[in-house]
Parts: sequence; C-alpha cells; structure tokens
Amino acid sequence: MRWQSLLLALALTLLPAGSRTAPPGQQLPIARRSFLLGVTPTADRSRDVGAALQLARSCAEVVMHWVTPNGAGLLEAMDRRPAPGLPAPFDAIRSVGLEPVANLNPWTVAPGKGIVRNDGSGSADFGDPGFRRRMCQEAATVARRFRPRYFCIGNEVNSLYEMLGAEAFDRFMDVEHAIYRAVKHASPETRVLIVVSWSQLVDLPGGPRLHLLPRLEGACDIIGVTSYPWRRYETPADLPPKYYLRLRERTRHPVAFTEIGWSSDTTQGGSEQEQVEFLERFLELTRTLQPEFVNWAFLHDLPSSSVDGMVVQRSHLGLGLRRYDGSPKPVWRAFEALCRLPGPASSAERRAP
Repeated sequence: MRWQSLLLALALTLLPAGSRTAPPGQQLPIARRSFLLGVTPTADRSRDVGAALQLARSCAEVVMHWVTPNGAGLLEAMDRRPAPGLPAPFDAIRSVGLEPVANLNPWTVAPGKGIVRNDGSGSADFGDPGFRRRMCQEAATVARRFRPRYFCIGNEVNSLYEMLGAEAFDRFMDVEHAIYRAVKHASPETRVLIVVSWSQLVDLPGGPRLHLLPRLEGACDIIGVTSYPWRRYETPADLPPKYYLRLRERTRHPVAFTEIGWSSDTTQGGSEQEQVEFLERFLELTRTLQPEFVNWAFLHDLPSSSVDGMVVQRSHLGLGLRRYDGSPKPVWRAFEALCRLPGPASSAERRAP
C-alpha cells in the first residue's frame, strides 16, 4: 500500500546509528565469522516496516530486497518512489548501512499452470528469444541504475528441473547465462548470484541432483543456497556432518546462504529451542565453507493469515527470529551474539566516507 511505502522511506531516512551491545552469556560454536550476516526484515503485527528495518540494522549487514513484480517490470518496481523527493527503498536501505540484495526471478508460479515465465505471458517456453532479450534488458537496466553489490538473477532454479524436466531446465539456464553477461556488461563490479534449493538438490527421493551445479558455471559469481532442513530431519542433530560440504563435490564457486531457517511452529513438528540448535549446528557444518553471507529467512514470524497456497506456504510459518507479536525468541539472542562476533567490516565502517 502507498502509505506503507511512504512510512518505509521516511523511517529509513531517519534511522539513528544503531548501537550493538553484546547480549549476555550466549555461546556459539565459532569465535569469529568470515561472512556477512543478513535477515529478511519482515514486520511484526504493527506493520511498522521502519521499525523492522531498524531491528535488522541492529543485527545484520545484508537484507534480501524483493519487490513485485520481480521479473518483467523489475526496474519500474525498484525505482518506484513512495513520494516526490523521497528515495527509492533500495537506495534508502543502502544509505543507512544495510546491503540490499537485488532479486530478479525469470520464473514464477501461476495458478492452475505451475511454473511459467515471469513476464505475464503465462508461457512455459523458456527458449523464446524474445523472452531472453526482455530479461536481459530488465537485468541490465537494474544493474546500471542501482549498481548493486549483489544481484540474484534466479531463485531456487532447480525447481524447473523438478517440475518441468531436464530440457526445460537447460533452456532456462541458457537464459541465465545471457542475463549474467548483460549484468556484468552493465555493472562489472556487481557480484551475480543464482540460487538453488538445497533440499531439492539433496533430500528428495531418487538421490542427489548435484550434477545440476556445474550447469551454473559461467552464469554466476556466487552460488546461492536456500536451506530449510527441518522439513526432512527431526532435529538439527540429525543433519549429517557433511550435509553442506557436499557443495564442494561439484563446484568451487563461492557460496552464499540466501535463506536459512528452522520452524518453531509446533503444529509442524518444530520448536523454539530447535531454532537455536539449528543455528548452532549450521555454524558447525559450514565452518570450512566460508560463505559470502548468511541470511536468516525472516525477522518476524509471518501471520497465518498470509498463507495463500502459492507464494506463502504453511511451511513458511514459525521461521522468524521473533514472534509476530514482536517479542524475541531464544534464537534472536543467539543471532545477536553471532552478529557481534569479530568478522567482516562492520556496518559503521562501511558507512564511513
């Protein structure tokens, strides 16, 4: 809604410098972090997006910046000003020291059709040259306008392999290679990500699909990963010791975890304590991967009313670091402690001229 966008832009321009005082007594399995820390800044029931950004700024350095539409029309959506004289949200977020990750997704899900092109056509023909040109043009104009540090050009792309088969996936990856070249031509310093769903790569029946990873070569600088292992494993302790290290079997690309999470929703078998245990277990299992950044799925839990069966599934509930009423969960304290570990340049250092 327009007034919500205005509130966001105003709040972002007025955010004070955040202080980061260490939480008491939180023990973690690492003593420093090699990665930037991120969170998707969902608001609590107050719907105060400015307050959500301020909280994100207190415990993170990176945020995933999703807009609608995120295929054809992405530039217009990202450059939309909430009011005359106010910056676009992407610019405002960056101006207060958070690093927004731009997101273009050439595929989407249409009711009754499944996976289709994200250009409003309803077509699943990813080999169409016109579609390729449209996505390249959209990506290049966004890269030229915003010069993002990170630009994701495809989210959970192995979904196409699972839903449409190998041939459609290959045609889609041809589009991704073309988009990558367009982005790098427009903004050579931008680091381009393509994201895969780790659960779909390693946890589905029929064996791992790690053979898909080499197909990403030449289409990205960083391989992004989403991971919600609570859907497969009963407890975080059940995650195999080499669960994430299998990334190195088929690629030497740098890795970024664009979404991680464990649900606290007891109706789905989760718990708040297991969220803490998962964060600790994740840090243990990824210690040698040295990811570029790690982004927790949500700042606040999503309300059950947001479940629409398409974009928001019931499995998205309970993933927040904080409850929908705004109160912190135990994992929030662990996340704060992780943020305060010695590591990459702090937000204050990056804000310095």
